[in-house]
Amino acid sequence: METETAAAVADITKDIASSDVIMWEVIVYFVASLLILFIMDWYASFKIGGKTRPGYIALKGHRGIAVMIMAAFTVIIGMLCLMTDFTCSRGTLTYFGLPYLVALVYYMVKMFRRVRAETKGRRL
Repeated sequence: METETAAAVADITKDIASSDVIMWEVIVYFVASLLILFIMDWYASFKIGGKTRPGYIALKGHRGIAVMIMAAFTVIIGMLCLMTDFTCSRGTLTYFGLPYLVALVYYMVKMFRRVRAETKGRRL
């Protein structure tokens, strides 16, 4: 009984994801990350006091860096999927979300630090 479940788990981790599946998952990660980024951007605008405030304008570069990280990874994986028959295991496919998480955490840290500095009256 235990060997059957162990074999089933081994088969799941060895299941292969084709380039179509990889591309769709990367696109879903990209769109979801952009949506979350724009929600955080709206929150920063709301808390700082408007899009014309210097504190909010200072976040523009950090937002650009976060979007570039997400877009670059999407383009690289997209090119790999289009040029070659790129495949990987389903277990490896879960790690394709890490660059999007890194970009969101980067912007989140910068945004919350800026919001805290602007609301408390300090300058960064």
